[in-house]
Amino acid sequence: MRNETLDDAAFSRLSVAAQLPGGMSRRRFMQVAGGSAAVAVGGGILASGLDPLQAFAAPPIGPKDGVLVIVALEGGNDGLNTLIPYEDPRYYQLRDQVSIPAAQVLPVGSGLGFHPSLPKLKARFDLGQVAAVRGVGYQTPDLSHFTSMGIVMNGWAGGSQPGGPTGWIGRYLDGLPNAASESLLAAVTGTSVPLHMSGSVARASGIPLSIESAFGVSRTDPSEARMFDAIAAFANTPTNLGTWGDTVADVEHDALDLAQRIQPAYQGTFPATSLSRQLVLAARLINTNLGLRVISTSAGGFDTHSNQAATHASLLSDLDNSIEGFFATLSPKLRSQVTIMTFSEFGRRPVDNATGGTDHGTAGVQFLIGDRVKGGLHGTQPSLTTLDRYGNLIPTVDFRKVYATVFDKWLAADSQQLLSFNFGNLDLFQIGGPGEGPPQTNLHSDGRPEVAQGTASQSLTTGHVSETLSPVQVSSKRRVRIRRTATTGP
Repeated sequence: MRNETLDDAAFSRLSVAAQLPGGMSRRRFMQVAGGSAAVAVGGGILASGLDPLQAFAAPPIGPKDGVLVIVALEGGNDGLNTLIPYEDPRYYQLRDQVSIPAAQVLPVGSGLGFHPSLPKLKARFDLGQVAAVRGVGYQTPDLSHFTSMGIVMNGWAGGSQPGGPTGWIGRYLDGLPNAASESLLAAVTGTSVPLHMSGSVARASGIPLSIESAFGVSRTDPSEARMFDAIAAFANTPTNLGTWGDTVADVEHDALDLAQRIQPAYQGTFPATSLSRQLVLAARLINTNLGLRVISTSAGGFDTHSNQAATHASLLSDLDNSIEGFFATLSPKLRSQVTIMTFSEFGRRPVDNATGGTDHGTAGVQFLIGDRVKGGLHGTQPSLTTLDRYGNLIPTVDFRKVYATVFDKWLAADSQQLLSFNFGNLDLFQIGGPGEGPPQTNLHSDGRPEVAQGTASQSLTTGHVSETLSPVQVSSKRRVRIRRTATTGP
């Protein structure tokens, strides 16, 4: 079985099926519409048919609210070849096959440098917009994809959890107002919701990369456009079909409303790779200001047991371009409120193997990227001479300390309550938190800085669209009467 298949399988086992945030397929609409007719004729109960429908938007983001965009690097990213200790001779002694030549490394200080496939990230680092946290891991590490992903996604330090495991972001969502009924407090780009985005009552919504089949999105067919208009008008006055008839009309109207409100996020061109498409869509969704506080994306393939040199270079290049595409798309007025955070379930072993790769290891590197991070190197670089008894790196920063800092300093939450322990904070964010500071600096394709002016533009080389979308205001006529059924983490 391919390595990518293995880490994808582990990720999927820690996920549950996603639900669109209130969006209906045409088939689902016909089921609901048929049910409403049955109610009108026979007075049946339709509640069970409407249970899966959710409220359609959270409160808009305030001027001091922070938004977090997560990038999961599935498979175990090689931290030593991402942030390279190229001035340490031991690095080249341990890695005679996969080491990066010193002349190719992009220096960032303290004898460390970025992989040559990360030039845009290096340029942002030079601007003070990238915090690199070294030595991230946990004590008594487990090198199973499934187990380690579960530990990292869960982030709980207090033993067993009543009702089953929940995710570290899911518990944060549980504490937000109307967590059980709001479907757009958080989103995942894809068809399943991973553990870290699932709480005891709240769960992120799945946002597909293409939603042409969602009810009310496409109006290219004149007959369907007339039907959508008729449904919208149908909900503006009493249906004379009783309580359930009015409820169905409201739900159908709100499904159309949601489709039109998120449709701008799907307009324009998208880049080719999965991660770049996910991050451009994430930026566009943030621009629409539907109230999203956390968006989770993912990229697979980092389980580089063989042929690592070419594979890892390609993966990091995709990460580099995808992050740049995200910031090129993000509205300038929101850039001081958005931070990207990467994570992976573990790092790789210091020594390479006989097949030109590296095997499962322990400590790795995490990046936090944005206008309000405190750029630079954080944490302590793990020693390449003092290893654990299995020959792996000894972590110097508990991954939950990174989470605690994000909770306390960026999301205005109580990390001790959410993680069941006081891990303290790293100095990862600028004083003042979200919504402060100078305008974001964009980068040209050659890495030169350019101050964003807030105008729409398109890169002919990458196909990324930079567009400022006006926040979508909730209609005063909108009526959300259906609450989502509480769910638990997988």
